[in-house]
Order: sequence, then C-alpha cells, then structure tokens
Amino acid sequence: MQSIKAHILKIDNPISNEYAKTCSDSCDKIGLSWTYFNGYHKMDGRMAFGKTGIKNLPTSEYRYTENVSAADKAMCCTAGHFSIWKNIADGPEDVGIVLEHDALMLQPLMIDIPENRIVVLGYKVTDPQKYNHVKAGPPQQIIDIIGHEGAHAYAITKKTARYLIDELERQGIYSAVDNDYFLVNQRRTAVPLSIASPTPAIGWLRQSTIWSGSAARNYPFIPSFHENYK
Repeated sequence: MQSIKAHILKIDNPISNEYAKTCSDSCDKIGLSWTYFNGYHKMDGRMAFGKTGIKNLPTSEYRYTENVSAADKAMCCTAGHFSIWKNIADGPEDVGIVLEHDALMLQPLMIDIPENRIVVLGYKVTDPQKYNHVKAGPPQQIIDIIGHEGAHAYAITKKTARYLIDELERQGIYSAVDNDYFLVNQRRTAVPLSIASPTPAIGWLRQSTIWSGSAARNYPFIPSFHENYK
C-alpha cells in the first residue's frame, strides 16, 4: 500500500480558512493524513512564481497590495500548486493528494496511484448531498480521460511530481494550472490524465476567492458518478 498525504491549498482570508477547515475535517473523517499549504495572495503572479523556488518561471519584484486582479489571483493559485508539487517531490510519502480549499474527501484511496499520471478525484458540484458517495463506495479502478474541468482534487506520485517540476523548468508556464494541465485541447504537459472510479472527492462550489462567480461546468460524468448523482 502506498503512503499518502493530502496537501490543502488555502490562503489567509476568512472564506479560504473556513473552506479549508471543512476540507481538512473531511480528510480526518476518512483517516487521511493532511497538511495545509498557505498559498500566495496580495501579490501578482510573477511575484508568487518567484517564491516557489522553481527555475525558469517569470518573476518580478512587486509590492504587496489588496488590489490584485482576478488573473493574478489565478496565477497565485497556480504557483501554490507548483509549490505543493515540489513538497510532494521532496517529501517522504509515495503519493500526494492536492486539494484546493473547497474540495471534500469522501472516500479513502485504497488503490495505488500509477506513475506518470495525474489522477483526478472528482467533479465540481454545488450540493454535495446530491452525490451518494456511500452507495458509490471507494475507488476500484483508474480510468483514462482526455480532460477535466479544474484542479480542485487530484493525486500524483512522488516521481510524477518530480517529473512535473522538471518539465516546468524546461518549458515554463503558458497559462493557469487548470488550462495547462487539465482542460482538453489546452494541456501542455506530457503527463496523461486519469480519474479514480468511483470518485472519492468533490469540489464544493460556493463563493470564489478568485472569480466573481464559481464555474460549475464539468465534462461528461463517468458512469459510476452519473449513477450516484441525483
């Protein structure tokens, strides 16, 4: 059995702190070890990239400010993902789960996460009660997919995290983490996407800390989610 730990990406504001507490409570409920990563905010994306310690990313000196654009907030979030990858690559666990603050873990991962895969763990929903995760049960298989709407919950191995960092240092960044690593026809990584089935997590859409409204779009559900989402 692989050793595993969840890394919860949050920022220090009331909404994010509230969401992250709900997320960490969901990890506790299923017996999943977790840690918070206090991400970057009140700065532009280039300043955030400079704080990751990853080579060949665009950086800048910038004063801290409350007045940050949504685009820069998205890039700060992206820099947070990159920093978590670095922590997974340098850490002792075999697998790291990356959870944005509004994610919920509903089932433990009882199957191995393969190398050279980004394994997404669930869809975005406005009402968590609509997904009957008890009936669905924990993941039993990994299914290959070509795209996923969002980076709210996914798992990567230690070696995959190292590859993603090395790839990032070779080719740099083009857009936000969702676009470069998850969205179909926009992905710029050589690492394929898969999804755990049944899905063990969801992204619980509420007030966004980046955009004026939360994006509720999903790609077509896999059968195990469709059958248990009412």
